[in-house]
Amino acid sequence: MKKSITLKSLLIIFLCNAAFIALYFFLLMHVFSGVNKWVEPFPALENLHQFMKTAKSSAIPILFGAGAGFSIISWLLVSFFGNKTINQAGGKSSAAVDPKQAKKDKKQTLDELKQAQPSIRASLQLLVILQRQGRLVDFLQEDLSQFDDAQIGAAARNIHSSCRDSIKKHIKLEPIFKNEEGEEISIPEGFDAQAIQLTGNVKGNPPFRGVLKHKGWRASNIQLPKLAPNEDNNNVLAPAEVEIA
Repeated sequence: MKKSITLKSLLIIFLCNAAFIALYFFLLMHVFSGVNKWVEPFPALENLHQFMKTAKSSAIPILFGAGAGFSIISWLLVSFFGNKTINQAGGKSSAAVDPKQAKKDKKQTLDELKQAQPSIRASLQLLVILQRQGRLVDFLQEDLSQFDDAQIGAAARNIHSSCRDSIKKHIKLEPIFKNEEGEEISIPEGFDAQAIQLTGNVKGNPPFRGVLKHKGWRASNIQLPKLAPNEDNNNVLAPAEVEIA
């Protein structure tokens, strides 16, 4: 059970952080390009122009390095506190259990493992789809320091388009709030803390009023291809390709 939770949390954290890193990457490239176009006609701002070029080239490894570090730290924290909670729960339930109850608990544990396996398989399957259609794994595993910004931007544009189409095909996404970002909204009592994250000066009890900074997303429907029987235990994300002469 611990191994199942650890693998599942690693995959979820990896996919979420990969999406956020791609989003931040496009935003940074857009900002840098806009600033450079603005300062180029002004010779007096040459120092600012050079600074932006330097910052743009160094932002890519910093962004991906920070994303990888954050993923590892998040996974370690989730694994530590998750295993700690499981151990505490196991310690409380281990005292004075009769053989019939122990047999029943063992059967329940096996059932839990069988139920967790499809979730892990679905996470791997989504990663396989993103690799097959957009070569996302190849892109994330590539050393980008040897490429210039133009090459990275061109590759990222194609990967973004392919992965976006794949997600739209298999997962129906809908915003948590339909309001426009920047609008003032009201958060009622009993709100879903998993769907709404409060930031800023949060004091007292709801209802709250605040400015919508991000609409949020939830998956309203998931349709992944049905696996063949021989694919249940397959953990290959992308097969090796060998060309025979």
